[in-house]
Amino acid sequence: MGLEKSIQKLDKYLERLSQGKAKKIKPSDLAKVERKLQAKKELLTAELEEAQKTSKKERLAGKLSVVNKQLERANWLRQKLSGSIEDAH
Repeated sequence: MGLEKSIQKLDKYLERLSQGKAKKIKPSDLAKVERKLQAKKELLTAELEEAQKTSKKERLAGKLSVVNKQLERANWLRQKLSGSIEDAH
C-alpha cells in the first residue's frame, strides 16, 4: 500500500471516529502489532543468514523488505494518530 492510500485510509478512519462509527485505535494495540513485526523481522534475519540457496535468500529478503515497510507504516501511523486523534476530539 502506498503512502497516498495510507493517508486516505487514515482520513476515512478519522472521519468515522468523529462520527462515532469507529473505535479509537489504542497505542497498546499498535505496540502489540509492532512487537509481532519486530519478532518476525528477527526470525527472517536469522533465517536469511542461515540460508544456502540463492532462491531462498531472495524469497526471505523479499519477506524482510515487506516487514520493514510494515514497521515503517506502523511508526508513521503512531505519529499521525497521536496528533490527529487529539485534534478529532
